[in-house]
Amino acid sequence: MHKHRGIIFLIAAITFFSMMPIWVKLAYTTGLSAFDVTFLRSGMAAAMLGIFILYRKINFHVERQQLGPLLLSSTLGYTATMISLYLSYKYVSAGVATSLHYLFPVLVMLLEYFIYHEKLQFYKWMALLTSLAGIYLIAEPGGSSFSLRGVGLAISSAVFFTFYVLSINHPQLKKMDSLVLAFYDCLIASITSLVLLVAQGNWPLTLTLKGLYYTGLVSFFCTALALIFFIKGVQSIGSANASILSTLEPVLSLVAGIIILHEPLTWYTSLGCILIIVAVILIGYSDLSEDSPA
Repeated sequence: MHKHRGIIFLIAAITFFSMMPIWVKLAYTTGLSAFDVTFLRSGMAAAMLGIFILYRKINFHVERQQLGPLLLSSTLGYTATMISLYLSYKYVSAGVATSLHYLFPVLVMLLEYFIYHEKLQFYKWMALLTSLAGIYLIAEPGGSSFSLRGVGLAISSAVFFTFYVLSINHPQLKKMDSLVLAFYDCLIASITSLVLLVAQGNWPLTLTLKGLYYTGLVSFFCTALALIFFIKGVQSIGSANASILSTLEPVLSLVAGIIILHEPLTWYTSLGCILIIVAVILIGYSDLSEDSPA
């Protein structure tokens, strides 16, 4: 029963996460930019998470040794991921952007191979080749919908998120409560994006009620609520199982983009997205087989 509840929590979290590109793209129609959405989403999510942490009576305190790793992971990892991913939504469809962002498990695997000299199983080599084939098909260089900038930004978001995933494994950050870490990630992302907006001369924001509505949806459902559900799900069924279930996200984003935004779909992009999802499942499967008793 505990595992079933964990699966329900995870599916709810993944469904909310998959709606993010749709609501961000709709926010763009109100005149907001990627930097505006990052600032608003992060600020509102930080406030929501802060209230939840106070309700749970969790300590906000950050040790001096944790400040450096926290600032680095929040700016070069979390904030850079959001901005590059949000920028990619302007040039490629929701499903393509999310699928390319899901290259991060493959990138984590490669870094572990080159930096930590971890041996790669057959499944992981297959995942690498499958993901590369998926990128080629999604890019579809000869196609009319090809955007080098969009593909580059979506892959950049995967690179930055890889850095974030590796950086939150820092010994000092592992001591922090996951909700407190998420709160500071959102708070620092909000401050960083505000600084960038002011530096670009794009402050104050021109905000409409519709723009506030869409960013509010992203903040509440795709950030605060999805994060709480995701943490509960991972704690119930484990990270390897959660990573396999998470491959539903690009599929749901692709379907939502077609239904809500009427985004075009080609055989190339469909097959490319499927190959990247297969690559992530292969990595998750190999992790499960490594964790299982001999």
